[in-house]
Amino acid sequence: MAVPGRNWFSVVECGAKFCKEMENYYQNSFYLTGRRGNNAFAWDVRGEEPRLYVPALVSGRLEDLELGDEVVFEDVDEGRLRSCKGLRNFVRDGKVVVTDNHNHALWFWYEALACGVLGRGAKLVHLDQHKDMRRPSRLLRAGADLEEVFRYTNEEVNVGNYIVPAIEDGLIGSRLMVTGEVDLGSSLLVDERNKILNIDMDFFAEEMKVDFEKARCFVREHAETAALITVATSPFFIDQERAIEILTELLKGVI
Repeated sequence: MAVPGRNWFSVVECGAKFCKEMENYYQNSFYLTGRRGNNAFAWDVRGEEPRLYVPALVSGRLEDLELGDEVVFEDVDEGRLRSCKGLRNFVRDGKVVVTDNHNHALWFWYEALACGVLGRGAKLVHLDQHKDMRRPSRLLRAGADLEEVFRYTNEEVNVGNYIVPAIEDGLIGSRLMVTGEVDLGSSLLVDERNKILNIDMDFFAEEMKVDFEKARCFVREHAETAALITVATSPFFIDQERAIEILTELLKGVI
């Protein structure tokens, strides 16, 4: 039975075999090929065999985040193809998981559900330039196991449509969408513990002109009570060195 708000370390340290096995899904890096997931963007203008790199997950500290050498996202921007490099590795630091493209968060939500870190109907606090609420062509099958969720996360959804499947499946309940500085004044869901704090670092892109201290206060309030924190560095929408630097400062002293 799920225990809402349960600390990530308490689940891992319990020695439950299934929890340890779940880390293997992102244990090795791989290339996403074919016209699917994020690799479908700008498919017709990216050459004969477009592919995107998906880094491996490592356990560490936020200070271990570093820019990688592989292209993890490509799309056309103002008539020009942009090939964006992402993280060298995804990093898990306690209850925080950092990826580059945001769709990967979906799998870690289901991992947390399976481990008892989250209960169904979890609240979602979504701090992002975009709502990521488009509807994918196919929803996640009810009762899907983690292997199926992993394939679905990488091959079916993309950075703009990964939230709706979790809502339709009942994993996500109430949501607070924070897409600009004006939304930082909300106190909704602060005390909720069966909650995901889902951060896209593009919220801190220069064009957003967000008051960093105000944002940091908001994030810290929710980080204290959140059962899980998923973060995307979003290479298409913000310089990655800037994203890493801001993220480290944003969560300093929180985890």
